[in-house]
Amino acid sequence: MRPMDEGIYRMIDANLHRAAEGLRVLMDIARFVCDDVGASGRLKAVRHGLFEAVETLPSYYAKAVQARDAEEDVGRSAGAGVMGRRHDLPDLYLANLHRSQEALRALEECAKLISPVLGSQLEDLRFTLYSVDKAFLPSVLKAGSESLMDFDLYVVTDQSLSRGRDFVTVIESAVQGGAGAIQLRAKHLGKREMLSVARDIRSLTRERGITFFVNDHLDIALACEADGCHLGQDDFPIDEARRIVGAGFILGASTHSVEQALEAEAQGASYVNVGPIYPTKTKETSCPPVGVELITKVKERVRIPQTCMGGINSSNVHEVILAGADRVAVVSAVVAADDIEAAARNLLDRISQAKKQRGDD
Repeated sequence: MRPMDEGIYRMIDANLHRAAEGLRVLMDIARFVCDDVGASGRLKAVRHGLFEAVETLPSYYAKAVQARDAEEDVGRSAGAGVMGRRHDLPDLYLANLHRSQEALRALEECAKLISPVLGSQLEDLRFTLYSVDKAFLPSVLKAGSESLMDFDLYVVTDQSLSRGRDFVTVIESAVQGGAGAIQLRAKHLGKREMLSVARDIRSLTRERGITFFVNDHLDIALACEADGCHLGQDDFPIDEARRIVGAGFILGASTHSVEQALEAEAQGASYVNVGPIYPTKTKETSCPPVGVELITKVKERVRIPQTCMGGINSSNVHEVILAGADRVAVVSAVVAADDIEAAARNLLDRISQAKKQRGDD
């Protein structure tokens, strides 16, 4: 057993670096991802204040370095890999926030044994970090949602069109072809079976870095940890859903007019889907085709991202993109194809060509 003084200095040394490393990640998220000068500056002040406070301990560095024993640290191997993978920006942020907060609390408790004044200083820094988090978290969640909407092709499942192929097989092929987002739509499944399928798809999409939505069922989307849920005009209200899920969860809304798109935006939708653009038999709807003109009108009036859907295929996707679409959602054009991977890749190629024609970088 080590002397208490040496053990305390080892704890201070380890938690000082743990807190500093976590704060550095938070600073870089604020600076390089969110362009948030205020949060970056406040986090930098906490990090510098941390080192300045600990340096007031008599002969701190000499004692800390002398007590340091990385090779014999019993927690070195036990802690490897415990935190797991980071799946998205908010996950990365929260992991490092909690790491920093926990380390600051450990520092505070250790410091009280040596210097009550230092313990009080570290407590102040910990509460400052809580305050920064409250102000900065909305920016992180917004940036995380925006990154999840960074895709060109959005494939929606329909088992009645999939020629007997199961959900995972269809989705794996679509992802191989370049689909950047998947929506599970399974009208015929019961809740329990749908949740099981959704969890399988969530595992696949998370591993590949693909955005995953569940159609209609907010409870299933939350239970399987999907990135979002897509809601129709007759589904659960967007404003009520937003109150349930908070700011970081993506909510999509089906819209058939500029007025519906504006209302969805006002209620808290993350994106609107415009359609049906062309005649389609994929989903029963009383709404007639809205045409590519609505894509242009919605883009001019609505600030949140939009997708468009309904009868879009490789022969007409060009004019959809030229009308202003940035993301195209399809069902039969991919899931009903003989070669799903090739169909997805062909659509992406045509989307890319059309975007180049309209002047996108």
